[in-house]
Amino acid sequence: MTIMGKSLFKVLLDPVMLILLAASVAAVALVIERLLYFRKNRCNTTHGVVELRRQLASGGIAAGLQWSRDQTNPMGRTFALILENAEMNAEDLADLSYSHVVDERIRLEHLLGGMGTLANAATLLGLLGTVTGLIKSFNQISVTKQAGPDVVAGGIAVALLTTAWGLSIGIPLLFMYNYFSKKASDMAMQLEAAADRVIVMLDRARSPKTHRGTSAAPKTTPAPEPPQPRPAEDTGWKF
Repeated sequence: MTIMGKSLFKVLLDPVMLILLAASVAAVALVIERLLYFRKNRCNTTHGVVELRRQLASGGIAAGLQWSRDQTNPMGRTFALILENAEMNAEDLADLSYSHVVDERIRLEHLLGGMGTLANAATLLGLLGTVTGLIKSFNQISVTKQAGPDVVAGGIAVALLTTAWGLSIGIPLLFMYNYFSKKASDMAMQLEAAADRVIVMLDRARSPKTHRGTSAAPKTTPAPEPPQPRPAEDTGWKF
């Protein structure tokens, strides 16, 4: 037990094991940071669209914009951007909202690349520590000329400690990486769908007669207007 205890202490001071200990601290920090971020930015887009429609019906765009700005989450930021540019046509609004959803998805996936890399690296580092530990163990046997089941078993048990530690880091971190990746993807898709609903809502509000069917007046072909010069700089977009 004394020999094995000394060997175990030496393994804990091994460079690979020290890296694994640092990796475990980094893994816990990454998971906590992402958990806090998703908790802070959680939102219900279905309920949000219904509430925004109620705000627009009662107080107009000003009320809807104020409500959207009060929502400190990606949904509120997306709705606020759309309402700030409500004078734009539906196609341009769709492009603008899509680019904003892409930015939100980048924020949601922040640090996930490092989390996935760390999950794989921890497993490989554990294997590296085991291999180097076995090399040292067998080299010590060849130098001291002392061999036997007790000596070999003790050295192998200590060497396998790094693999066990690496797996204990990599497996839970891999599960959390997949969880956060799926959550980020789902939230981005929900934001995109909610933005499309809001754009359609604004488009119908701007031209209600065109969506009433029988009550719409007969269409007349307007005279073509002369082309208007495009301004040198478009300052109407609000980012």
